[in-house]
Amino acid sequence: MSIKLIKRNVESIVMETIKDTPVTVIQGARQVGKSTLSTMISKNMVSKTVTFDSDIALATAKENTQEFAAQFPEGLLIIDEIQKCPELLSAIKMSVDSGRKPGRFLVTGSANILNLRGANESLAGRAETIILEPFSIGEMCGIKEDFVSLLLCGDMLARLNRVTPFTRTEYARLIESGGYPDAQSRSGRRREAFFRNYLTRVLDHDANELSGLAHIDRFQTIFALLAGRPSQIYIRANVSRTIGIPESSMNGYIRLLENLGLIHILPAWGKNYSKRAIGRPKIVLSDTGLVCSINGISSSFLSKLENGNELGPVFEAFVINEIMKQQTWSDVGFTTHHYRDKDGKEVDLVLELRGGKVIAIEIKAASSFSKKDFTGMKALRDMLGDRFHCGVLLYTGNEVQPFGDRLYCAPASSIWQFSM
Repeated sequence: MSIKLIKRNVESIVMETIKDTPVTVIQGARQVGKSTLSTMISKNMVSKTVTFDSDIALATAKENTQEFAAQFPEGLLIIDEIQKCPELLSAIKMSVDSGRKPGRFLVTGSANILNLRGANESLAGRAETIILEPFSIGEMCGIKEDFVSLLLCGDMLARLNRVTPFTRTEYARLIESGGYPDAQSRSGRRREAFFRNYLTRVLDHDANELSGLAHIDRFQTIFALLAGRPSQIYIRANVSRTIGIPESSMNGYIRLLENLGLIHILPAWGKNYSKRAIGRPKIVLSDTGLVCSINGISSSFLSKLENGNELGPVFEAFVINEIMKQQTWSDVGFTTHHYRDKDGKEVDLVLELRGGKVIAIEIKAASSFSKKDFTGMKALRDMLGDRFHCGVLLYTGNEVQPFGDRLYCAPASSIWQFSM
């Protein structure tokens, strides 16, 4: 199977955006397939592609940004790796304002371009950003999966009962390979070499290029520390004390990891919006293949574990990532959070839908469960009343069962086996 032939579920969203927005931004971590996606888009349009991997193109853009931005008014100008020339954003804004029409620019970036040094234009009202994540399991299976829409169906239980359960060995293999396209066609030492070189490139070269942070030499250590527990409540003081850098400096490193697409930050959920702002966020590493590589974890090792220290957090990160990938193309708009109250009751993932309805997701790496696994979801249900749509325990077992008022258990493989 050729990895390049895998259809990305965001492709139709990109095409829709080009039709009504002057600047479309495809943003994602290095090597997630941004260039491949833009090439697929270009085949259907009058377009010209320039990549800043070319030293000549980059030097030309830096020398005369306005002329560079104005070079292809008759169609779509595709600019690959724009984070290498953030000063071009001002010229793009001027070009758009001089002749405003949709489909002028498609730019890709391996970092959040709005947070780059030298980027002094937000392109507000002129641009729309589409996040491209590593492959989802659905994409690799040829499915445009939509788990949240499944949970809103009137016949949800009947549909869940048609899901094909996965074995622990199958889950472990998915976790170990992750979603980076180049990792899918490799195994063993060749896959390890990809992840090792990838991290060196991003944490050494890209981090230096994109930030002005002090102690950048400790950036790899910070990432390794977070990778040791790939889904965790972020306590800034603990991390700064372990690494040995000022606590006041930590936010910059965390923002840089997020801008580079290496982590996701889940804000705390609270019924009161002011409490959300002060609640501790959860940090989730964005690809479990990277997590396994940096920790030296193999799929054979994972498949033998239950919900222990090694498997629990990485399985939780895997499930959270698969659901977050669907945010871009789901028929249902939702935001992602985590929940923890003052008594220690927790919910791993809280999805808030437009209109205020809430779905709670608890994640368990074991193939069995008990009543206590529903404690956090029950607390959230009792607090929210009618706003609580449902709570689902996703686990590595095979059964689909109701577990009281609006509470259910289902195999984690339910996430990628339903399309709308």
